[in-house]
Amino acid sequence: MIKQRGSGAGLYIVYLFFRFFGYPGLRFILFFVVLYFSLTTPTIKRALREYYLLCTGEFNFRIYYRHLFSYALVFSDRFLSKRFLSRYHANAQNEISFLSALEKGGLFLFSHVGDWSICERLLSEKNITVNIVMQEVIKESIQGFGKFIEDKQHSTIKIIDLSEGSIPVAIRIANAFQKGEIVAMMADRFLTQQGGIPVTFLGKRVIINKNPFEVGYNRNVPLIVLLSFRESDYHYNVSYYGLTPYDRTLPKEEALAKTAQEYADILEKAVKEYPDQWFNLYDFFNTATAV
Repeated sequence: MIKQRGSGAGLYIVYLFFRFFGYPGLRFILFFVVLYFSLTTPTIKRALREYYLLCTGEFNFRIYYRHLFSYALVFSDRFLSKRFLSRYHANAQNEISFLSALEKGGLFLFSHVGDWSICERLLSEKNITVNIVMQEVIKESIQGFGKFIEDKQHSTIKIIDLSEGSIPVAIRIANAFQKGEIVAMMADRFLTQQGGIPVTFLGKRVIINKNPFEVGYNRNVPLIVLLSFRESDYHYNVSYYGLTPYDRTLPKEEALAKTAQEYADILEKAVKEYPDQWFNLYDFFNTATAV
């Protein structure tokens, strides 16, 4: 489990600075918050050092601070965009081909890049029902702030909580597909070694989440990678990448590995373009090393 940082009280302060002073006020308060965390999180710093050396070939304190500041902005946007939704814009690329794949449902692969919740809101605006399979431990104070700042619930977004257990989760996923709805799963972070699949990412053999690829194979639904990146204040870019249909002439495990690697290649290209917006802030390359 990744240690959670921040608090509801801190988010209230962020909200007030943004409400009265906009992004200049937000950046002012985040400067001190990020400086504190950049000086007191050596474990995250070591993890990001390896990531950056693999991704860009360089790492220093300035890069580390910039990465944490980028995370702070995106994390703030996740909440602020709920209250100030009309100010935020998501530029959806490849949208026509993306929408054509949704008529009978499909499986979206989310990743810890940019703000994946922007994808969530983009889909709710189009009245597309999405069932997000996730296990996110959120402090009670942060949950309270989320309820405070959100004007309304997105009725087209449903959460399938992994803590419910494997059988109830499997039933809810199956029901969603039967209704022609969308299921979304995080692909770049595995929960157990047994639920992982090896791929090559940034030149290193690592493990990612096997479950979405297995679900897609068993249910025979299209797999679409959704990636969102913060371009500027109030503006995000969202891209859709349809994965190649499974090669069913291969044994199942080989077909899964081939598709998982295709996903990893897409993710690698994206993080090389936006290295400061991949937010797996833990020792990913050692924890997820495939031996």
